[in-house]
Amino acid sequence: MPEKTQVEAAPLRLKGSDLKVGGRYLHRNGLFVRKIEAIEGDTVFWHDDLSSGQCGKQVFLRQCPSIAPASAPVAKSQAAAQLQTTRGEFTVRDEANALTAFAFRNGFLEDLHAGKPLPTTHRSGFSRISDDEMRRLMMEASEKLARLLKMKHEDSQKYEAFIRQYNKNYCHSWKRDAS
Repeated sequence: MPEKTQVEAAPLRLKGSDLKVGGRYLHRNGLFVRKIEAIEGDTVFWHDDLSSGQCGKQVFLRQCPSIAPASAPVAKSQAAAQLQTTRGEFTVRDEANALTAFAFRNGFLEDLHAGKPLPTTHRSGFSRISDDEMRRLMMEASEKLARLLKMKHEDSQKYEAFIRQYNKNYCHSWKRDAS
């Protein structure tokens, strides 16, 4: 009888229905874990070492596509050592791009941007975002930036690793200065 070979299973692709309150999910950059605080309909409320927020289930799954192993998060010093930019020196503009992406991307703005645009929103003179939406967007961005600035002052190595990885993940096609 031929010997049975063990086949490794492919990583499970999570669906929105797989998300659980209290579940720990590894961010795609491997540097931190997000924990789900609540799920209401399609909205996921989460927190991690840097921030908290809410987004749609599909947005959450794009950012945190797998369940975090018990050993997560990755040791920050190891992660920092591995983060060399492939595009030359990491500039102030690169840092600004990463801060902007972190503050505005993958949160409420992503929810506003999701879906099809209304034809009437492209006419000049009409507001595209309500006052309440703008207030929420600015408050979320300010909170995220405050957490990053706190990290920069309290653990500069962790901040440096995070901001370089965020730039690498989200800003690779953004304009950048040579210095």
